[in-house]
Amino acid sequence: MKKVIIFITIILVLFSPRFYWMFKSAAALDIAVVDKTVPKKDYREHNGLFWILENKKIVKPNGELYDIGRDYFGYDPYEQKETVSYDVTRNVDLIYIADTYGVYSDDLQDLPEGERTQKVYGGMDLLEWNAVMESKGKDTTLIAEFNSFAEPTDKVTRKIMERNIGVVWSDWIGRYFKELDSSEIPPWLIRNYENQYKEKWDFKGPGLAFVHTSDRVVVLGKHDVKDFVSVQLTQQGEKQLDGVSSSNYMYWFDIVSPMEGSDILAEYELHLTSKGEEQLIQSGIPTKFPAVVHHAENKTYYFAGDYTDYPKKSLAKWEKAPLLLKGFSNDDSQFYWSTYVPLMNEVIEKIIEQKRW
Repeated sequence: MKKVIIFITIILVLFSPRFYWMFKSAAALDIAVVDKTVPKKDYREHNGLFWILENKKIVKPNGELYDIGRDYFGYDPYEQKETVSYDVTRNVDLIYIADTYGVYSDDLQDLPEGERTQKVYGGMDLLEWNAVMESKGKDTTLIAEFNSFAEPTDKVTRKIMERNIGVVWSDWIGRYFKELDSSEIPPWLIRNYENQYKEKWDFKGPGLAFVHTSDRVVVLGKHDVKDFVSVQLTQQGEKQLDGVSSSNYMYWFDIVSPMEGSDILAEYELHLTSKGEEQLIQSGIPTKFPAVVHHAENKTYYFAGDYTDYPKKSLAKWEKAPLLLKGFSNDDSQFYWSTYVPLMNEVIEKIIEQKRW
């Protein structure tokens, strides 16, 4: 009998986070998500957000959990077509523009080659953006991420989106790569570099690559880069974002500047040698630029990176799972658990508190 009691006690302790999640109260929020980059059934470009919603037990107004495969506007990987254009006619609590880059013919292959191919679907058009803004009431929080207004969105729509969100894009994007000779390097990036500089791509080891909308590229190799790209909270960010930590960031980002009225809550810092800094200065690229921009009055945030792009799916229905998974994070996942998850927790809690009043 004693062994049975011990066994039951161990099971209860081990599964107590799961039991706690099951019995804790849910919070209802009306959320509209736009993700036009869904070529595969992993829903990777908005998975990170939906993991948080499930973990926090955020439910739809009807009491159901948000469904990652149905509760978004964008591309349906099963039917291989657009789900439905944004048609929300009510004021919602949160609008999240995860990605509008779209789906291209190469993306639909079993083994994509990373080439720029024919667009199947993508971009934000002005009519749809107007529909987004019509559903944004004065108390609605609007979040947009990297590639919300870049190509293939037309320039007129882009300028209006920038004004509504409170940022201006410089036309530059970039990424840190652990290995510049790996399969992660897009073939078009190598081709553009070789065409521009008339020399073979022979980079090895870590480095940074920047790409302009004109297809101009700037590449810093291992002798120019001293460390990862990091996201650091500003003084304003430290005041507003309790529990959010600085971290390394390993994915694509864009270089933006805030409009009047917007605050920079976090910045990217590039850790370069003097030679690397000089190369960027000559190209008009800063070594420090915004990562999170917030316009408090308009209740908008711009995340200048692929923040919700994260493949993790397990343990969502376990209380305090983020703390556990943060402890096991590595270079690739550190940003998600240390910065993005607590950042979104702060944003969501503010929305919930606002609704109480």
